[in-house]
Amino acid sequence: MGLRQRGVARDTSLEEPLLAPSQSDVDSDALPTSSIGHENSERAIVPRSINKYDWEQLWRALIQGCVQSCASVWNTVVTCLSSVLPLRVAHCPVELTQTQTERLEQLSDQASVQFELSNEEHQALLRQLWSHAFPGEPSQLQSDRWKDMGWQGNNPATDFRGGGLMSLQNLLFLASHQPALFEALMHKTKGQRAQDAPLEDGGRGGEYPFAAAGVNCSHMLIEMLGLRDTSRISSLPAAKGFLELLKHDSNAFDEVYCLTFEKLDELWLQSGTDSGFKWGYFDFNSIKSRLQQQLNRQLSLKPRSIAELRALLNMGL
Repeated sequence: MGLRQRGVARDTSLEEPLLAPSQSDVDSDALPTSSIGHENSERAIVPRSINKYDWEQLWRALIQGCVQSCASVWNTVVTCLSSVLPLRVAHCPVELTQTQTERLEQLSDQASVQFELSNEEHQALLRQLWSHAFPGEPSQLQSDRWKDMGWQGNNPATDFRGGGLMSLQNLLFLASHQPALFEALMHKTKGQRAQDAPLEDGGRGGEYPFAAAGVNCSHMLIEMLGLRDTSRISSLPAAKGFLELLKHDSNAFDEVYCLTFEKLDELWLQSGTDSGFKWGYFDFNSIKSRLQQQLNRQLSLKPRSIAELRALLNMGL
């Protein structure tokens, strides 16, 4: 015991186990007398052996530190490169120019907004649509006149659903930029139209409702082009083709919408001819699906203008 007292003073705090006392710590006090000097010299340098659990914690800390360091370096590299490389919309795995990024972000924001009748700005847009559809008539947010435009009830707010506010904005773009097409589609002035024969007499439900069809077109395009989830764009050929149009035209989506609605009506009339004019509203979804297939195919060819897309669709329809 005298040798222990003459040994180098030890910091006993270093001998406190990290988890629990180890068997080696317990047994160390029972070492043979012949090994006491050797024991003291070693303990003066290494207070105690590190047990299995200590090593595991040390390795975890080391690995965690390495991962954090690598992540920090990677974030720095990405930040530096983002200033010189093509930009990306949040989580959009397709390289975009500055112009494409800004325009796609704006469209994505628009597509995420739902129509709210309590919103005064949304009400104002709805009144604008009324003025295009029923010029000279005092606008009303609830009226049976909305049914004449092709809404299901006297309050169109209940019909936007999947199309959201964007579908109302699309209809307004159509009315203000292509008023002749707006009138022709709303009043069904082109071609021979479906008859309103009763279903029990073999009818198919008559004409498709204009406004509801417009909302359907908006929803179809929003989904096709991945506007509500830009991370899907790389897996959507039509979306990647649309980005080419967006590069050259800030109104590309509205223009594609107008063309889509126009081609929907053309395909509707063609279906009437093919069926011997025995078709109607209940055929609408199948006709829309055929149009969607055409749009997917032609947009995937990456047309550089609406005129080029129109030419491709004319060849396919």
